[in-house]
Amino acid sequence: MKPLVSGLLLVALILMLFACGCTTPPAVPTPTTEPTTLPTPTPTQLQTPVATGPGTQADLAGVTWYLVSFNHGTGSTNVLPGTEITAIFEGNTVYGSAGCNQYSATYQGTLNSMAIGTPASTKMTCSSPAGIMSQENYYLSTLRGASSFMVNGDILTIYDSGKNAILSYTKNPGPAAPAPLTGGTWVLKSYVDYKGEIYTPVAGTTITLQFSDDGKTNGNAGCNNYFGTFTQTGANSLVMRDIASTKMACAEQIMVVENSYLGMLPQLNTFYIAGNELFLSDGTGKITLTYSLQN
Repeated sequence: MKPLVSGLLLVALILMLFACGCTTPPAVPTPTTEPTTLPTPTPTQLQTPVATGPGTQADLAGVTWYLVSFNHGTGSTNVLPGTEITAIFEGNTVYGSAGCNQYSATYQGTLNSMAIGTPASTKMTCSSPAGIMSQENYYLSTLRGASSFMVNGDILTIYDSGKNAILSYTKNPGPAAPAPLTGGTWVLKSYVDYKGEIYTPVAGTTITLQFSDDGKTNGNAGCNNYFGTFTQTGANSLVMRDIASTKMACAEQIMVVENSYLGMLPQLNTFYIAGNELFLSDGTGKITLTYSLQN
């Protein structure tokens, strides 16, 4: 009896399997990933920027700077036609022409910063062109506000403490070429001695200076004629030697200026020519002499 029951159970199980329609599940294909080729980046050629730094104290020295314009909040004003304003930075001094008078001021600077003291100047009055004295006064007062500067090629820009541009200069003297050192007569306009005092020739006197191509120099010191030798040792450097003079006596004030003037000549070693003006100095800016070319 037991075998019969077992057989019936086996048959029933087989019938149940066929009724379910169960089969072996189909194989699921393994997904394949196509490799993606990424474009190779092309390196960009970067150009190194050219540094145009703010400038250093060395950029100021050894140059005659010619004022081009006064700058202010609403724009700029060009220098009056027919006038010339210059600045020469030497040692602890800045000096030059303010348009009519010669000026000199103490100067201090580190890196691209600067501080300029109250300028001292000669006391001439000029009437032409119109506005020259107003321009000069404005320039000298503006110069005191200098706080920093930037040199970009041939252009010097001076800024105030608020980083506002106030004065713009150029190295270029303009269409007129500077007069040559030799071959003409230079007439003294003023000089600054080692104490910082400004002198002008005594009324009724003329102090002159001539350089010749053969290395000789001569002139009149206000009372006596003088003579000596010189050697130009560089583009803006010279040496004056063997200065001697005649021995006439004139009024005391004339002799004071003459003796001071003759005593300074052997100490001079630097010169700059701006248009028809000659600046001689001792290389530190403590002693400066300003001449104009006699017509």
